[in-house]
Amino acid sequence: MGDTAAKTKGNMGCLGGLGFMLIVFFGLTLLLYPWALHMGGRFTPALTWHGYGRMHSSTGADYGLYLNLGFDMPRGRSSMGHPNNLRGSALLCTPQGALYKFEVSGREDAWLDTDGKKMDLYLRTPKDADVRIRFDLYGGWQGKELVLEDKGNLALSFNANGTAKGYANGANAPKEETRVTLRYGKQDAFDELCSSQIEKRR
Repeated sequence: MGDTAAKTKGNMGCLGGLGFMLIVFFGLTLLLYPWALHMGGRFTPALTWHGYGRMHSSTGADYGLYLNLGFDMPRGRSSMGHPNNLRGSALLCTPQGALYKFEVSGREDAWLDTDGKKMDLYLRTPKDADVRIRFDLYGGWQGKELVLEDKGNLALSFNANGTAKGYANGANAPKEETRVTLRYGKQDAFDELCSSQIEKRR
């Protein structure tokens, strides 16, 4: 009986400690990073936002992009000298129908509100990916839309027609610039976008 009571008390103590840590985490987030609760013009109590859109290149290639972003408590400094506070994942479909998965990190330069504030995102394929792809996106939320551009670096991983060549392999697409406007939505909408994109090419 005594052992059972002690175990129950121990479990309650662990749960209580976890609850206290969660309260501290959300308290710090609310105080230092209140924008994480209101991303893209939406109330985001789960500290996450996801959206999709068509990414258009000046070379004529169209991609589909799905982005899942979440607040990440900064730890130390990134390679750019500033602590990252965003982490997530992304899916990219090419004009030919190939699908690539990415790990995402980045920084939102905001305090109270994300609207019009600067954002930098770094997309990298997982280490075990068959093709190594990496590119960065820059921009920010404009109201409920996340407007981003690559400033030419997508050409380091993709050919002008949208096929992947791998990071820093072969020649870069000439004077390529790529832009995308993402709207809030689930992966189903992204899947439909990619399907319609493939049908359009047929």
